[in-house]
Amino acid sequence: MATIKDITSMCKAGHVAAAYDLARADCDAAPDNVWAQREMGWALYYMIKDDVERNDHQSFYTHLEELSQLSLLNVQDDAFIFDSLLWKFVDIIKQIPVDRTYEMDRIFSFLCNYTFASSVGYSVLLKQTLKFDTWNHLLDFFEWWNIDKLMPEDYHPFQMDNGKKVMALAEQAYIAYSKALLKLNDSDKIRGFVPKIEKLVDDYPDMMYPGYFCGKLLLAMGAEREDALNIVMPFVRKKKTEFWVWQLLAEIYKDDKDIQLACLLRAVHCRTQETFLGKVRMKLVSVYAQRRDYARAKYHLDLMTSCYLEQGWRLPYEAQSWMRETWVNTVQSDATDGLDYRQYTDAILARGANQSIAVVTYVDMTRRRASLIYGERKRVNVPLSNLGLKVKDGTLLELKWFPGNDENIVVAAAKFADKDALKGVSYIRLIKGKISKRDNQAFAFVNGGDVQCFIKPEMVQKHNIRNNDEVTVLAALDYNKGKNSWNWTAVSLTK
Repeated sequence: MATIKDITSMCKAGHVAAAYDLARADCDAAPDNVWAQREMGWALYYMIKDDVERNDHQSFYTHLEELSQLSLLNVQDDAFIFDSLLWKFVDIIKQIPVDRTYEMDRIFSFLCNYTFASSVGYSVLLKQTLKFDTWNHLLDFFEWWNIDKLMPEDYHPFQMDNGKKVMALAEQAYIAYSKALLKLNDSDKIRGFVPKIEKLVDDYPDMMYPGYFCGKLLLAMGAEREDALNIVMPFVRKKKTEFWVWQLLAEIYKDDKDIQLACLLRAVHCRTQETFLGKVRMKLVSVYAQRRDYARAKYHLDLMTSCYLEQGWRLPYEAQSWMRETWVNTVQSDATDGLDYRQYTDAILARGANQSIAVVTYVDMTRRRASLIYGERKRVNVPLSNLGLKVKDGTLLELKWFPGNDENIVVAAAKFADKDALKGVSYIRLIKGKISKRDNQAFAFVNGGDVQCFIKPEMVQKHNIRNNDEVTVLAALDYNKGKNSWNWTAVSLTK
């Protein structure tokens, strides 16, 4: 009888068919000999390797069927064979178009008979399988693969050579698992998975999307509104400019019609392609129609139908039904909202938020960011989109916020404030006084009784400031990086 070394040496030398024939003869002669089966296992591995390289899927499945007949082989004792095979499965799956899910059925019918330990190859197998999001057995695959076998490195984003970060495999897997569960709508399986995704949300707060899908799963379970909100709100605040965040909140608030409508309106007011808004428009038509507000219902129905027809899509049955109703042809469409949706939606964002008066100290229009002083020795740089307002240097804001990573904050809501709001605020003040400026200096100061306020050279030049001018400045206790100290600095000035 040949040895495993004989078989593998022949295969590596290119004599795969001869090695297969030799192993086949030994296996036929001693079918209950584990070593003969191991010879055959290695010979079949090299046959499968050639099949993959030649893109010969039919031969691949034939040899896979032969391998499955080797009943004495197992993953634990024959790890080298099966670990090597995992990479061939990865390679063959790469070759399969996403619409040929029947091939995944054949592959999975083999894999599901074995239990693998965590490994790089096992994780890559999962990664390649995720592309088959319409595969009917994807949930079965997840349950076989066992999401608890993700490796520590799978929980971190992958950085490509061009510097772009790719979502962590764990996040991709949890999202795909959630979608498969939602599609099946099996409440028992959802209930079993929710604690896992809740833990992921808690352990990895930087992951953006698990919170959203956790909320969807909780809704599918019929969870209480507060339970769903507690899970999704950190995610919502980070992604509040995305329409589908508000679509989710509209589901959570489905029993509160005004808030539901406000969430749907905020969704369509996000900067989103109309092709993405079909379901939201449909829901708006339904909500307005229930209120007998047919003019506004018609506006959203017209937008939706125009988009669908332009794209060549079939109109949903419900839309076709509306098109036959009398009001569609008798009312004039109304593009107004009929509801101050920002009042309701900002209140959702601000649940449990910190509140403070803030002043804009600098606006960087190139980077679309604003620097704010929002507390005693609290300075932060935030995206202008988070504020949702047109601001400039010296704009006063009433800010609602949550702590973010490091020294950042997450702005929940912002609105303009007036100077009366400065009462009791220690880090922003109005200072009236005379300018102190030397002729050879580009900067200046103004005395405010107990403080001396610095005026930057660009402000001096802009307002043509001279010594002893009477001015009023809006000043903030700002950080001076050069001096590593907090000093009063003018953020706006009037003479």
